Amino acid sequence: MILTNINDRLMKPLNCMIVFSMALTTFLVFLQIVNRFVFKIPMPWTDEFAKYAFVWLAMYGSAKAVREKSHIFVDIVEMFLKGTFGKICTYAAEIISLIFYVILLVVSVPWMLEGMEVLADSAEISMGFFYTCFPISAVLMILFATENLIIRMKGVNAKTEGGEA
Repeated sequence: MILTNINDRLMKPLNCMIVFSMALTTFLVFLQIVNRFVFKIPMPWTDEFAKYAFVWLAMYGSAKAVREKSHIFVDIVEMFLKGTFGKICTYAAEIISLIFYVILLVVSVPWMLEGMEVLADSAEISMGFFYTCFPISAVLMILFATENLIIRMKGVNAKTEGGEA
C-alpha cells in the first residue's frame, strides 16, 4: 500500500526528532542544574528551551504512538470488548481520533503562523519555529491513523471473505 510506504519513510526522521528532542531536553536540564547549583549562574533560556524541546518530544512521540497503536484506549477496548460491539467501539475511537488530529492541524497552522511574529522570551528566536511541531505532528498523526484505519478495514474485509488478516 502506498500510504504504508510513505509512513515507513516518515518513521526514520520522526525517530530522529524524538531522539533529538529527548537529548536536547536532557542536556538543557543538566546544563541548567550545573549552572544554577554549581556555578551559581542561572541561565533562564535553558528552562524555556527545555520546555519547548519537551513539547516537541510529546508531540512527535504521540505521532509515533499512533503509528504503533500504542495509545492506551485502543488497547483497553480491544482487550475488554469483544465481538461486534468491540469492533464498533474501536472504529469509533479511531475515527474520533482522526477528527481530533484534523482539528489540531486546522487550529495549529494559524497559531504557528501568528507565532512567527513573536519572539521567545529568552532569545531572539521566533515562537513559530517552536510551534512547528504541532502541524507537523498533526499531519503525521493523520497519515498514521488513516493507515491504521485502512489496515483495520482490510483485515475485517479479509476475515469476512474467508481470508486471513
